[in-house]
Amino acid sequence: MCGILFSVTPTTSSPLHSTSTSLPDLISRRGPDTTNTHVTTFANYTLTFTSSVLSLRGKLTPQPLIDPVSGSVLCWNGEAWRVNSSLVPAGVNDGEEVLKLLLSVETPEMAFAGIAGPWACVFFDAVRGRVWFGRDCLGRRSLLELREGGWEDGVTIASVGDGYKGWKEVEAEGLRYFGLQSGEEGVVPFLHREDRDGGQVSMELPFPKLSRIIEPGGCLNMGSPEVGKLKEVLLESVRIRVGDIPEPPGPGKKVRLAILFSGGLDCSVIARLVHECLPLDESVDLLNVAFENKRVVEARNKANEASRCKPRTQPPGAAATPEELPQEGDVDPYSICPDRITGLATYAELQKVCPGRLWNFIQINVAYPDLLSHRQSVINLIHPHNTEMDLSIGVAFYFASRGTGYHFPGDQPYSTPARILLSGLGADELLGGYARHGTAFRLRSYAGLLEELQLDVGRLGKRNLGRDDRVLAHWGREARYPFLDEDVVAWCLGTGVIGKCGGSEVEVMGGKRVLRLLARTLGMQEVAGEKKRAVQFGSRSARMEAGEKGRARGTAVVS
Repeated sequence: MCGILFSVTPTTSSPLHSTSTSLPDLISRRGPDTTNTHVTTFANYTLTFTSSVLSLRGKLTPQPLIDPVSGSVLCWNGEAWRVNSSLVPAGVNDGEEVLKLLLSVETPEMAFAGIAGPWACVFFDAVRGRVWFGRDCLGRRSLLELREGGWEDGVTIASVGDGYKGWKEVEAEGLRYFGLQSGEEGVVPFLHREDRDGGQVSMELPFPKLSRIIEPGGCLNMGSPEVGKLKEVLLESVRIRVGDIPEPPGPGKKVRLAILFSGGLDCSVIARLVHECLPLDESVDLLNVAFENKRVVEARNKANEASRCKPRTQPPGAAATPEELPQEGDVDPYSICPDRITGLATYAELQKVCPGRLWNFIQINVAYPDLLSHRQSVINLIHPHNTEMDLSIGVAFYFASRGTGYHFPGDQPYSTPARILLSGLGADELLGGYARHGTAFRLRSYAGLLEELQLDVGRLGKRNLGRDDRVLAHWGREARYPFLDEDVVAWCLGTGVIGKCGGSEVEVMGGKRVLRLLARTLGMQEVAGEKKRAVQFGSRSARMEAGEKGRARGTAVVS
């Protein structure tokens, strides 16, 4: 994981905007191991490259990476798991491998088309006088752009913005470029194989289009080959992402891996597969976040008060009903969060199913004043996203990534040293896990479900991964998404709809039937039946205040 800050300005011009002086600190937070700046000039332009590094692959290698022969420069923020279908060996710095690849090909798109893994980058090709920048086709790493006109007047490209309103997401549609001498500007797009035109320069997408096959008479069960194949590709994805994690800095043996853990189906299957990939003596932190939601707490306390004052309906001498029993004190705001309840239940199930593994359940309790003190920082990080829903999701990831809470059981303070966070994100889009998928199936059967899945697949790269990356990386940690591995995505898109979603259980169980069956085969019987719950509702980070703001719509712009 790295932070990127690049600017190009005419040599006679000043920086693009004054608030950019705060950007270096934000960039350094993403990569706390080292930060360096390289400045060069080319064709009457000044190019400034700043990179911070969170060292996770091979030896600590400062960035920007500079080729001493050509003067070409690479700012790399990513994980090249495979290059031209071959795994990058353990202990090898992938950024250096990417630069070697770029210097060995005629044009950069020939290199990036062969890289599997999340990435965002800026590459200055000094030989041809071009600046290239972009994100992988799924948009798993953040990259923003700030300009007020054409690039010739100056442009800033960064992993994170500073709250200035001109920032825009760099679309995950391809590799962009501009020529410092020619003045040209363009994009080399990602396209499916069948859509590539021999006369257009493009990069082939690493997965097929969504299969429209509806298998006649198909019915998923635990013995279906799809269940075994999903385990195969997902297990390999997890293995790649946890197999070469360096020890966090500092004395003593430290936890290397943490999981963003609600106790729901997606993250719990990932946790269960982690157990098959790591030695038993490796403990894993389960980060479970819960908020002091003033609106919910106030409503619960009022209900408790009403229950205490409610007259008895039983005859004298009869035992009181549970509703009539007095409840002492105010409610614990964290214990009533749905994700805390589910998380603890799944934590207990993991302990039974994975004997010998130490799972550290970390209760991250966010008091309302703590939320308020960090609110503006999160607003700046999620920008240019700016809705109430963006903020409620952003604060959940922000505090989860901070990783500071209490070790369960007991109240011992704990802060995770892990620099790698695994997330179950992506399963709902690929396997039909949203409520609207069930609605579409109920109304229009598989044809309706396929239409809804196509909408999700078509905007995978335009979703909110850039926003999430900016928030999660703020604490010097890297999020990794096993469900968004290219091979996993390819399997999900290439498998027929019944092979993923099953029959009527699309509606009854909340979809993702193949994943629920996989959970059962892994021994996670309770998890297999868990309902889908959005992070902002499970952690209670949405609709925090009582009164008028408590009913704010998720699409409302943050005030």
